[in-house]
Amino acid sequence: MKRNNVTKKDLKNQINYNFGIPDSLSEQIINSILDTIIDGLIRDNEVKISKFGTLKILNKKQRVGRNPKTKEEFNINKRKVVTFYPSLYIKNILNEKKE
Repeated sequence: MKRNNVTKKDLKNQINYNFGIPDSLSEQIINSILDTIIDGLIRDNEVKISKFGTLKILNKKQRVGRNPKTKEEFNINKRKVVTFYPSLYIKNILNEKKE
């Protein structure tokens, strides 16, 4: 199954195409946005983007994992993960019936 991820290059090309600005400036814009989101997560553990959604940091506890092939058990250390909760606006767009 082929994955069709949106890459930074795709975003840069879209900004460049829509606004006619140089590639280097498009890349700076994207990096600035991503840095702002990361800084917000570090500072507040949560970032809300209007009409898009909320990114939150969750703390996962240590647990025992298992390799499904070998059935070997191992410890998964506690860690922080980022979760995304889409806004109602996004949910409505995704659930619209397309004809």
